[in-house]
Amino acid sequence: MKNFILTLFFSMLFCLSFTSCNKHDFNTVNYNEYKQQAFVADFNSSFNVSASDYANHQWGMNIVPLIDVTSTTTRSANTNGNQWEDQGYTLPADITPNELEAVLAVFNQKGAASYKSLIDWNEYFVQQVYKGNATYKNHDNQTVTGSDHMDWLCTVTNKKVNVKCWWPYEEEIIEVDAYDDHINNFNNGKNDTEMTSEKSGRKFKGITLMKNTNSNVFGFKSSEDNGHVFYNFRMEKINGNYYVGFDFEANGQNKNEQVDRDYIYNDWIVKIVPGTGVTPPDVERVRIMAEDLGTSTSDFDYNDIVFDIKFIKNGNKYTADIILQAAGGTLPLTIGGKEVHELFEVPVNEMVNTYAGRHYEKDPVQFTVTLEGNFNNAWDAINALPIYVQNPNGQVIQLTINPGSPAEMFAVPVTTDWSDERISIRNKYPAFVDWIRDSSVQWWEE
Repeated sequence: MKNFILTLFFSMLFCLSFTSCNKHDFNTVNYNEYKQQAFVADFNSSFNVSASDYANHQWGMNIVPLIDVTSTTTRSANTNGNQWEDQGYTLPADITPNELEAVLAVFNQKGAASYKSLIDWNEYFVQQVYKGNATYKNHDNQTVTGSDHMDWLCTVTNKKVNVKCWWPYEEEIIEVDAYDDHINNFNNGKNDTEMTSEKSGRKFKGITLMKNTNSNVFGFKSSEDNGHVFYNFRMEKINGNYYVGFDFEANGQNKNEQVDRDYIYNDWIVKIVPGTGVTPPDVERVRIMAEDLGTSTSDFDYNDIVFDIKFIKNGNKYTADIILQAAGGTLPLTIGGKEVHELFEVPVNEMVNTYAGRHYEKDPVQFTVTLEGNFNNAWDAINALPIYVQNPNGQVIQLTINPGSPAEMFAVPVTTDWSDERISIRNKYPAFVDWIRDSSVQWWEE
């Protein structure tokens, strides 16, 4: 009876395609739509369900990770402050009038010729505290306001990020010769860059996050001295917090480029606040199991293509990192233009890793696909991943996954084994049918 109903359904669609045509237009019924309509009927019949049973079903896509590695690829200064709280950092509090008064009481006093750092941190915030107004006479007797000529705040570091592998992303911190590491947004004795946190909506300014660097030596460039770097800094711990003050100097070849120090470190003051030591999120994969829609009826073993996946965002670039596990279909099937049987180095009509006791007969194949578009979640990303199957007549079908529609594919934990060839998934996992009606059922744990 099931096959009779389906045959009648397909015949009606076939007739509709001809009776609706004008002249030689035989494409009124889109083939993809035709196959997906047939899939709906077969899915509902095979599992004895209706559309209302899975109206809001996510098909496991809510567990698919979209990993943003943008922030971890930044060598040092991380200026994208609107996302710091999203990344788990606690923003430094605003500088209060009482705090500023206590800091100036220390840094307005004449100090020594040099100081050492009091901290050894690799990740910290640098926060604007005070732009000095002290004036100096250069050797040409011209008046110079020191802070106006202090550019390019920096720290000295011997750490550098070496990217070992972009996909999947892997980095290491290596030691190099010491160099001046730019602290972004600090110029002319100030940082007045304003930002808004996407998470809390808090508006703040004058803060930069430094990562993968050192905190042992701080310096500035002098525009009076053609960008020469001076390391005239004084670090003090005041009321439990650390502050760095700078003493202006210029030592150029011409008299108007020569300014003597006064050993008062109040020309520019910043606060150094520790980062929270945020650990990047674990990069986890999920397993995708799919039906290729290649026949008029499906066996619903969901092993026509099985692959593990994670989506990676790096700036404006999106990549799907894929580990191909099995290919139980016998039709040409491509992911990102790569034919899966060819990846396994077998003919298209050969099933791979789906026979009983032979799920790992051939080694998995890892590859990556660059995605076009801008995505905020895995739903958008999975449907931007081009997965196409071609039937014997040459028609091409794209596999998709959408909430509330029958599952052409679904996501499960990577520990989930797939069905043997021609064995319905409901036979291997009886609770699968329960999951269709109730997405909280973890049928793979049986």
